[in-house]
Amino acid sequence: MLINTITKALKAVVIPLLLGFPIAVIAYRMELWPMGVSFQIIKYTGYISIAVLALSILIGLFTLFKKQYPLAKRCAFIAILSAIPVIGLSMQASKAKSLPFIHQVSTDTVNLPEFDAIIALRGESSNPLAYDREKLEPLQLAAYPKLKPIISQLDKEQAFAKALNVASSLGWDVVAKNEQQGLIEAVDTSALWAFKDDIAIRVQAVGASSKIDLRSISRIGGSDLGANAARVEKFITAFANK
Repeated sequence: MLINTITKALKAVVIPLLLGFPIAVIAYRMELWPMGVSFQIIKYTGYISIAVLALSILIGLFTLFKKQYPLAKRCAFIAILSAIPVIGLSMQASKAKSLPFIHQVSTDTVNLPEFDAIIALRGESSNPLAYDREKLEPLQLAAYPKLKPIISQLDKEQAFAKALNVASSLGWDVVAKNEQQGLIEAVDTSALWAFKDDIAIRVQAVGASSKIDLRSISRIGGSDLGANAARVEKFITAFANK
């Protein structure tokens, strides 16, 4: 029976589809292949999952109409499993569309905190550090209006020590610190993909008080899906509450 053969084939396909995302992540983390390969695996996993989901629903309805209940149950099972990657990728796509296509943010978009020691760690394939203010500033201001400099009543020395403490408490790897220049450079590694994003923290004296600015940039990817802004906001909150 053709329908029975098709449903068996769909069932055989759906399990590998569920493994597509974890395989893509694990292989990238193990440096078995570059990020581009993992993205392609995830993309085609999504396409095939949509096709399997559509077919399983159509065949399921047909077998239900024909009162072929065992086949209808099999189709329902396949549809549920194939919907998992479809829903996951749809949520990511929806999130990406709702956020600006940027991969760096700064609390000071005119005079950005500079990187120094981290430059040598970024690698040739990393996103450039150049900041296109005309393009990026309006996108950031519209999407992340809360990204403002921290104005602290602490003097520069105290604010620097506190900023360093906050960065460490957030799990960032502090690469360099220069108290005289008021510059802290750190790297934050994402939990899932192990992406490395770079952070520059600048502490400036403002009279007897201080001003703290942060800049965060992703090494890879055109869009950070809001990760850099979330990181800076997390630091701002932690600094205020510490």
